[in-house]
Amino acid sequence: YVPSDDKSKVISQLKKMIKKASTLYLATDPDREGEAIAWHLTEILKPSIPVKRMVFHEITKKAIQESFDHTRDIDQSLVGAQEARRILDRLWGYQVSQKLWYNVKGGLSAGRVQSPAVKIVVDREKERAQFTESEYWSISADFQSNGDIINAILTETDSKKIAIGKDFDKETGSISKPNILILDKNQADKLTKKFIKSSWQVGNIKQKPVTQNPYAPFITSTLQQEGIRKLRMSSQQVMRTAQHLYEEGYITYMRTDSVNLSNEAIKASRNAIDSRYGTEYLPEKPITYKNKVKNAQEAHEAIRPAGSSFKTPNELKTKLDDQQWKLYDLIWKRTLASQMKSAKLEMTKVDITDGASHFEAKGKVIQFPGFLKVYVEDIDDPTQDRDDQESVLPPLTEGMDLSGNSFVSKQHFTKPSPRYTEASLIKELESLGIGRPSTYASIMGNIQKRGYVRKVKGALIPTFTAYAVVQFLEQYFTDMVNLQFTASLEDTLDAISRS
Repeated sequence: YVPSDDKSKVISQLKKMIKKASTLYLATDPDREGEAIAWHLTEILKPSIPVKRMVFHEITKKAIQESFDHTRDIDQSLVGAQEARRILDRLWGYQVSQKLWYNVKGGLSAGRVQSPAVKIVVDREKERAQFTESEYWSISADFQSNGDIINAILTETDSKKIAIGKDFDKETGSISKPNILILDKNQADKLTKKFIKSSWQVGNIKQKPVTQNPYAPFITSTLQQEGIRKLRMSSQQVMRTAQHLYEEGYITYMRTDSVNLSNEAIKASRNAIDSRYGTEYLPEKPITYKNKVKNAQEAHEAIRPAGSSFKTPNELKTKLDDQQWKLYDLIWKRTLASQMKSAKLEMTKVDITDGASHFEAKGKVIQFPGFLKVYVEDIDDPTQDRDDQESVLPPLTEGMDLSGNSFVSKQHFTKPSPRYTEASLIKELESLGIGRPSTYASIMGNIQKRGYVRKVKGALIPTFTAYAVVQFLEQYFTDMVNLQFTASLEDTLDAISRS
């Protein structure tokens, strides 16, 4: 290892300071990269005084004080795992990139995380190209009961189920279920005329209580996903904004894969919930979450407002610009919501029939909002047709007569799987166990900057360059774009760190 020329001044300053010290405490992150930094410091500074490694997983006064009482030596297994990762990244990134320059075109790069990300986008586009659009029609109706309007969708006629969007295969566009009726325009028009003359009654009413649990507090990847969806930022903008909030002392460290909150954060959350929303929204005990991220290192706690008493978004309205304030507001709401009671809902399905045909009305009643009073998570693809629209239904009883006010037929076309957005691509990489929270923003930036994908209205569209690179790698460097191999490599590196 060779020290960087631009760091010579810092190294000299550290060496002078060590001469005046009695002990060197190393307080870098408690993950592989942090351990390697601590090791590099001892290698370059060559201290003659005692060296003690401090470890803390949250930046709170109590945790830092306790870490002074439980110091240890540098963990060489963690250092070895980081070195193995670095060597692999050099071999793949530098060596394979040169092959791309000679065989595809100059200025391209390959990477252990970047290349699988490009392949995922290309594979989705290939799926979309093979998709065959199918036409189908639906019939919606407005029924009336004592002045109340009930909207319903035709689900069955003459003992045949009516095809809706989710009955078609997402990859091919063809119908995926047998014995199902795909309505065309003529059939739909005939039925709407027939239904006007029919007599309608309420059939079965099914009511089901549903509990919706709160979402875990933010980690780096989920913060990026929600920032992209809700605030229309790029992943890099989210991280730059979060960096500013962290540096100004408004939030905790924003590069983390841990969903754990410190005791300080839980106490602050519960106090805020109690004072703002009342004890009825406060669970008896703090809520803990299990990490779903594969190979999570959990070096830091989850992303949350800093301090033992959270500043409300209104307190920071004049201190932050619009983007910064919106991101802080998002983090504040998600943190509070994670420690609130579950929402209690009642889902209702009502069958409306004339004896031969059946319409279905769906209703949702929020009996207790719980965490939904503060935070609702966005969906990845709001442009897709929804077959499960719900509304609040009036009081109904089985056998009640209803009048059919209107029957409307509507044309639909099946849609292929949506293109990836930055949010959904990050989610996919995370679920596969590829990459680290700290790498996702740079990966999203690199694949666009290097011309592998174009971002059009939020969707990531692969270029011909991406197709050429993926094809070249699949032919000659199979492991580089083998998603299972890339994910299992993370397992191997983790095994080294535990050895």
